[in-house]
Amino acid sequence: MLWACVLLPQLALDAVLRRTPDPERPLALVTGTAQLRSLHAVNAAAAQAGLKAGQRLSAAHALVSDFDTAEYDPAAAERWHRFLAAWAYRHSSQVSMQWPNAIVLEAGASFRLLGPWPRFEARLRADLDALGFRHRIALAPTPRAALVLAGVQDG
Repeated sequence: MLWACVLLPQLALDAVLRRTPDPERPLALVTGTAQLRSLHAVNAAAAQAGLKAGQRLSAAHALVSDFDTAEYDPAAAERWHRFLAAWAYRHSSQVSMQWPNAIVLEAGASFRLLGPWPRFEARLRADLDALGFRHRIALAPTPRAALVLAGVQDG
């Protein structure tokens, strides 16, 4: 068996960016109590402006005066994780979402139907790009190995 892992490194942020009118504008997901707000994740524009995950919201405002914020919603991220797991069933009959921000699917049996790995991988990437989710994909003999490889490199 061969397993493909689709790692979704910024699942919560991508879920928010899908409904943002201007995804190129600096955006940060915030979390914490009113007194201790911090940045949970930032998009590329916010990172380029100097913001980073873990930073206090007050420090972020001192660095960058004009950026958008959205509340980090773990329940929404989980809903999108389940949605993407359901989407993965288009490509394989064995799908697992046992790790956060990752979907693992048995790919070897799908090669007969969907073509060899390069074509299969291209199809996964095209679908995820169309859905608006950044991803890293790896293929390995076990689910955990696929997860580790996707965490280290894409492809």
